Amino acid sequence: MKNWENVNLEQKETKKSFLERMMNLLGFETQIEIEEVYEEESKGSMVNPKTGRERAKVVSLSSQNKVTRLVVYEPKSFDDVQSIVNQLKNKRPVILNLEETDKGIARRITDFVGGAVYALEGSVQKVSSSIMLFTPLNVEVSFPLRTETRNEQFFTTDKFD
Repeated sequence: MKNWENVNLEQKETKKSFLERMMNLLGFETQIEIEEVYEEESKGSMVNPKTGRERAKVVSLSSQNKVTRLVVYEPKSFDDVQSIVNQLKNKRPVILNLEETDKGIARRITDFVGGAVYALEGSVQKVSSSIMLFTPLNVEVSFPLRTETRNEQFFTTDKFD
């Protein structure tokens, strides 16, 4: 038998707005305390013998969001890879800034961390030519504007021909 209090709480957790998810991702936590009253209409319901009414059951549900930390790395050598992958194993997203890293080392680091993310069923997003975002399975990243700009042309040259 399902515990409906947990199902309702899980549904509310999945219906968070984009802004709330981003705030949680950046480390701003929100605490929600929910107090709901449930009336049971089953055969074994609790009836007060003095009044003949059913008594309502008060259930307190509290949910605390965990703080998710975003880690930024600017590796100088391949030796930094182990600590980067450890952050991903601990379910923390990592921004990798490779602007100051040698191109050969940057390629090796990207390949290694990309393989680790694949093994952890995470994802990789390219932010710029030398900055990448590696996220574990528990983090969802969306770039809605970026996908719109790929599919549509804002400026056409047909009018100038």
